[in-house]
Amino acid sequence: MPRSGTAPGEEGQNLPASAGGASQEAWHTQIRELTERGVAEGEFSSEGLDGFTVRFAALALQRLRQAPPLSTEDARRHLNRLIETELRRRS
Repeated sequence: MPRSGTAPGEEGQNLPASAGGASQEAWHTQIRELTERGVAEGEFSSEGLDGFTVRFAALALQRLRQAPPLSTEDARRHLNRLIETELRRRS
């Protein structure tokens, strides 16, 4: 994933530098491709990758913008809950 910016206080995180433009679209596409690959490789299943991708990106952008404020710990907890809810692990 191209490095285009970091979240406040998070060195090395690959988050989009802005909320608009080609950078966000490319980042959104990468999230989708990674999720599709996980489904194709049998790691998990999902019925709504479009919705998952949008919600994943929204959490990351909320963390980046800090509007409303979201700690790294809270962001991780929300993301883990999103993944557990929407991407079911295959056994």
